Amino acid sequence: MGILTRAREARLSALREASRSLPIGFVIAGVQKAGTTSLYSMLSKHPQVAGGPQKEIRFFIEPHDWSNPDYSTYRRPVKRRRPTIAGDATPAYLFFPGAMERIHRYDPDIRLMASFRDPLERAFSQWSMERSRHDHYPDLPEAIERWGDAELPSSYPADAKPSPMLQGSPFVRGLYGAQLERALRFFPRDQWLLVEFRQLLRHPDAVLDAATDLLELPRFETYPAMPHKMASPVTNPGDRPSTAAIERLVRRYADDLATFEHLSGLDLSGWPTKQAADGTLELAALRDRLCDKLGLRA
Repeated sequence: MGILTRAREARLSALREASRSLPIGFVIAGVQKAGTTSLYSMLSKHPQVAGGPQKEIRFFIEPHDWSNPDYSTYRRPVKRRRPTIAGDATPAYLFFPGAMERIHRYDPDIRLMASFRDPLERAFSQWSMERSRHDHYPDLPEAIERWGDAELPSSYPADAKPSPMLQGSPFVRGLYGAQLERALRFFPRDQWLLVEFRQLLRHPDAVLDAATDLLELPRFETYPAMPHKMASPVTNPGDRPSTAAIERLVRRYADDLATFEHLSGLDLSGWPTKQAADGTLELAALRDRLCDKLGLRA
């Protein structure tokens, strides 16, 4: 039984035994490897937020009868008396085809959050995680060759498990502009909190203030410490990709980053991929910076 399955069973067991539960009232919808686990963990420390097992409920990317979905288990058990809202932190929602539309059908007024990280930093971190989990996962140069030009999927079989597509998505998940543009068709900007990863790391208390304001909750009286969970391995097998492969990815992201910056209002000037696209960071320096973090041999 995998980690996700064990967490799901723990949540459902607690739900069956609980005398009280809350429906999901907010969603952290993206993005993977950008601090969503830490953000959810801190928010769960708020006295009015119901936490519990299974951070990623994954409800809207899993097989269901989407013509008549059963939301009875899309809830969290409540052990304390004070919680008034419960959340789901599944960072694949923003990326997964159809997920945002399904969330809108569930609750068009739901509040949403997303944290974003430099797309190449995020992609390399996902690759490192997947490489550590799956023996068959390709080395980084092969992964770029195989998936570097993948398109943002517009559909996926409703009865299929999401894992195969998600595992092959390290680079296309960085097309934040296209994903946010799609999501804003269903939810207006004022229902969102959009966070830049570095700001979450440097100023977690300010991010928590913005999150509780969005949820119309009192701000924290005592701020929880920021946990650093789900870090990717810092030593990895295989060779570094070529500078040409990095250039290929930077060009892929350039126009999308401009769209994302416009839609989100976030300052992306500190993102290495943006700097490389603008010509202020050399591609070789970007490649070495990313690969040094992963411990890939030169």
